[in-house]
Amino acid sequence: MSPATDHSPRIAQLRQQRPRSLFLTFSGVVVLGLVLWAWLTSGPLLGRLSHEQRWRNFWSFAEDLQPRPVRREEGWEGVPAWAADLMSSGGWEALGNTFAISLMAIIIAAVAVLPMLLLSSRRLAARDSLGIFGGRGSRVYDWSLGAIGAAVRSAYVLARAIPEYLLAFLLLSLLGPQVWPLILALAIHNFGILGRLWGEVVENADLTAARQARLAGAGRISVFFTILLPELCNRLLVFFFYRWETCVKDATVLGMLGLLTLGKLITLAKGFFWDEMLFYVLLAASLIWIADILTGILRSRLRQAQAGL
Repeated sequence: MSPATDHSPRIAQLRQQRPRSLFLTFSGVVVLGLVLWAWLTSGPLLGRLSHEQRWRNFWSFAEDLQPRPVRREEGWEGVPAWAADLMSSGGWEALGNTFAISLMAIIIAAVAVLPMLLLSSRRLAARDSLGIFGGRGSRVYDWSLGAIGAAVRSAYVLARAIPEYLLAFLLLSLLGPQVWPLILALAIHNFGILGRLWGEVVENADLTAARQARLAGAGRISVFFTILLPELCNRLLVFFFYRWETCVKDATVLGMLGLLTLGKLITLAKGFFWDEMLFYVLLAASLIWIADILTGILRSRLRQAQAGL
């Protein structure tokens, strides 16, 4: 085909033949009309403050976000000493607690989910697992496998449906003010999320190698741990580290319940010391940023290792 070929008629024909949905068109018009109606009939969206007052509030807030040495005209040279003082007066301990809570929570959740995948997967937890005929048996056995799988998947749904903040509050009432309620709350919530995410990875995986091992006489447990897990490791780690980064954020928020994490320091600083609050928020963000870099390096090494096999 010549580079000068004119594709305009073909493109016009494709546009004419593209599928159209009257329902989607009608829905879009209705939604647009409702948005315009809400915009025109609702009250002022910006409240009763004048433009000048909002502008003054903004500049006052922006000024309070500057580090204390800068506001006192000591210059940015005093900021490192100010930051070091914040870290020594509780920042390091809160940072360590936040990191430890998030890491322990995601590890507990992952360890709990891993063996459950054998029970929750419709492709593995069946008599004819991996599409291979498993012989004739009683209906009670088949029904039991289906019921156990449905129960595990329901546990996933229930675990991720209850907010971790509510779980932490209930566990604090039962166990008292200690670190384990926060760890268990995050572990339970991420148990449900990892169960769903890892389950989808297993359900959509290429099971050719696992099926061949089953045909050779290997059991489903050995096939799962010796073939499927190494093959799916990288994709499982993607979701593991993604949830770990989320755990760091959630551990920061749960610290507002009173335990010394970055969330508690943010709560104490909020409304009085905006510069300190911003410092602790950036500290939590830097922890997530470092975790993202480390996970990227680890996944890259794993891909290189798998490519070299």
